[in-house]
Amino acid sequence: MDDMITVDGSHGEGGGQVIRTSVALSALTGKPVRITKIRAKRCTSGLRAQHVSGIDAVAQMCNAETEGVSVGSEEIDFFPEDIETKHLSVNISTAGSIGLVLQALLIPAMHVRDRIEIDICGGATFGKWSPPLLYTKHVLFPILLKMGYKAEMDIVKHGHYPKGGAEVKVVIHPLSELKGINLSERGKLVRICGIAHSSDILTKALVSERSAESARKFLWERYDVPIDVDVQYSKSDSAGASIVLWAEFENTVMGADCLGEKRLSARKMGVMAAEQLSGFIDSGASVDEYMIDQLPPYIAFASGSSSYTAPSFTGHAKTNIDVVGKFLDRKFDVEDKDGIVKISVS
Repeated sequence: MDDMITVDGSHGEGGGQVIRTSVALSALTGKPVRITKIRAKRCTSGLRAQHVSGIDAVAQMCNAETEGVSVGSEEIDFFPEDIETKHLSVNISTAGSIGLVLQALLIPAMHVRDRIEIDICGGATFGKWSPPLLYTKHVLFPILLKMGYKAEMDIVKHGHYPKGGAEVKVVIHPLSELKGINLSERGKLVRICGIAHSSDILTKALVSERSAESARKFLWERYDVPIDVDVQYSKSDSAGASIVLWAEFENTVMGADCLGEKRLSARKMGVMAAEQLSGFIDSGASVDEYMIDQLPPYIAFASGSSSYTAPSFTGHAKTNIDVVGKFLDRKFDVEDKDGIVKISVS
């Protein structure tokens, strides 16, 4: 097809983000896309199961026809139709990241005419190299709400590696217009919140209590604001633990997390998350290093100008900006000054 956009899947960081953003923007713009050399730089090239789940979910939203969407495939074609308001059921057979699947779904869902409900069965709510769902709920969603985009999440059941098995419900409300956002000034730090969550099998070991307390102690010594880290346990198919923290400013939110691992004590887990959040706070930036790459697709489609600052310009951020440029003729300005990166679009 003459109007098909071709995206090099090995471009930039060359991971799953190229796939998610390309397919999401294809659905949003109605422009078909071919993605080649998928994850060509990785030890195991081609699509993984969680990528297939994400592509299939977006295809379901816009009634797309697809070619080559299977585990191991290094090239796919995606032919979108109109985005429909519907009830989506997404199944993730592995412990793949629900947060990453949602990254692909949230972008095209900007254009729904009525509320859309998404039921996700399977997958993990926490995982390595992916946003925990508590970050999506308490950091990404509040920032999107400032742009007029309202999404809600109910985590019915948490999932951990290796079995996954989560149950999550997401509701996305229609919006008449996505508004530009100015986060250049973050305002005063108002409070720090968090959730230390563990599988119920770890209750007797007080894993959540110990990680929450160590995080609180670290942050209390540095910031004169209310600090509330909740302790939670729940049943899950695999044992796991994680702590997610977020700092609420007058104008923005920043988040950090740490995933529990063998030979990593609960106290150390809490300190590591607090250290990471403290680094973001002390940087003077308005978003954390995980948010910097998630915002470009939204501000590119928003009305008016937008800007935000981040601690660094990551490879993921550059990749996402480059992919957005394939679908939209909108110029991003990236300015690095005194160790803080400012990203804006007008």
